[in-house]
Amino acid sequence: MNLTQVEIKYLRSLQQKKYRDVERKFLLEGWRPLQDALDSNSSIEMIAALPVTNQNSEHQSTLALAKNRKIPIKELKEAQLRQISDAVHSQGIVALVHQQIQIFDIKYLRSAKLIVACDTISDPGNLGTILRTCDWFGVDTVFLSEGCVSLYNEKVVRATAGSIFHLKVFENLDLKTVLSNLKSESFRLIATALDGKLLNSSSLQEKSILILGSEAHGVNPDILQQADDVLSIPRFGKAESLNVGIACGIFLANWKNLPIRK
Repeated sequence: MNLTQVEIKYLRSLQQKKYRDVERKFLLEGWRPLQDALDSNSSIEMIAALPVTNQNSEHQSTLALAKNRKIPIKELKEAQLRQISDAVHSQGIVALVHQQIQIFDIKYLRSAKLIVACDTISDPGNLGTILRTCDWFGVDTVFLSEGCVSLYNEKVVRATAGSIFHLKVFENLDLKTVLSNLKSESFRLIATALDGKLLNSSSLQEKSILILGSEAHGVNPDILQQADDVLSIPRFGKAESLNVGIACGIFLANWKNLPIRK
């Protein structure tokens, strides 16, 4: 069964946040992310793919799993794919997935050991990289403040490479209030800045929240005042700043490799 023009128009509309927010759905591209979605408890409404005769055995297995779950699979033409996807190198597979609604409740976070909080991260590639990095290092939960790019922006989803299905992410939070409440639950607030002190074991404990600031302005001054520590990465060259996604990886790698105070 082929995609209809009405369906193509609908899928294209989900490239815009206002339609994603109303429909509570998003577009997922790529074979590996689709497998991650199938392995999760996410609801997949439809899959559209280029003719399966061009796919390898692993791709055939993924489609077979989708068929077993009664997920409609429709054939996609190259011209239609170009209308739906803006990926430079598309893998020829698109899925329509329902967003997972996370209800924020502080009592479910009391057992968390490491949380990453994003303060107005606006670049979708950076946010996607942060989420993928958090997944790699086993972060328990991620907070997205008001003003962050949407979790379900297609460039964010693509940059996570499937990690969006492995993490608990809360969006549109009043970060200052949330952090204040968690500080009262014995979480240590660790902000990042260019002029902070260098990361070391004295800054670490099991219940910590790493706060990453916006690309242009860093962590909000009000949140910096809340922080127990403000940390930075040593600079050895002449670059003015470090990409926030890369900085996240450096902080978390150091975090995992340094002794942690309980």
